[in-house]
Amino acid sequence: MSISINNKLFKSMVKVRVRYDDLDTLGHVNNKTYLSYLEESRIGYMEDVMGFMRQSLDFDVVVGRIDIKYLSPVFFHDKLEIYTRISRIGEKSYDFECWITKNTDGEMQKAAYALVTMVSVDTKTGKSKPNSEKMVSTILLYEEEKPEMK
Repeated sequence: MSISINNKLFKSMVKVRVRYDDLDTLGHVNNKTYLSYLEESRIGYMEDVMGFMRQSLDFDVVVGRIDIKYLSPVFFHDKLEIYTRISRIGEKSYDFECWITKNTDGEMQKAAYALVTMVSVDTKTGKSKPNSEKMVSTILLYEEEKPEMK
């Protein structure tokens, strides 16, 4: 069954190529590899929308939690697209909502759904800190559907 992702809600998308070493002994993508795919998607969003600089490792956030629902296996020749949006902004954290889709023989299918909680940190102390107002306002301007504010 072919699906579509609402591109108005999920304006950020990265394409990922499945590598041979992403596979497990059963020939499909290993569950831990999904974490790398989600990381690429988050970093793409953070660079494009929030102005983070990959080369300088200009990140003042850490992953607090990742919840992945695996919906269908991904294989070597599948073409992946990962759609990402920020669905919630808290005082010191925010959530990335992500769909990993695969294109097999011209048909897009949902492969996984993930919710990733990021926590803003003070890089000197390692303790959590409030989200910057600039970051929050940038996200609110970008996102078509405003994130839940908690």
